[in-house]
Amino acid sequence: MTSKSLISKKAQGMSLNVVIIAVIALIVLVVLAIIFAGKVKFFGGQTQSTAVQYTGQKCQIPGVNAECSSDEADCQKKGGSFDSRQFEDCAGTGCCNF
Repeated sequence: MTSKSLISKKAQGMSLNVVIIAVIALIVLVVLAIIFAGKVKFFGGQTQSTAVQYTGQKCQIPGVNAECSSDEADCQKKGGSFDSRQFEDCAGTGCCNF
């Protein structure tokens, strides 16, 4: 009879440990979610402010292989394609995309 009660107490202690670990893990996940949500909001704001700088007809955008060019033949000789539209950052010239 004593061995049965001892087994029952061990089983109850183990489930209590599992509950405590689960609660701690849940708290950690909530804290991480709050931190991550805050960083995403910060990153979104930074992205929006950067995107505003490059709205409209822009030729020279960071990360894009393009440059202002007035000569279509020179652009094609470099291996690019010439775009003759008026660009805000190319005074009276077109854009050469590589």
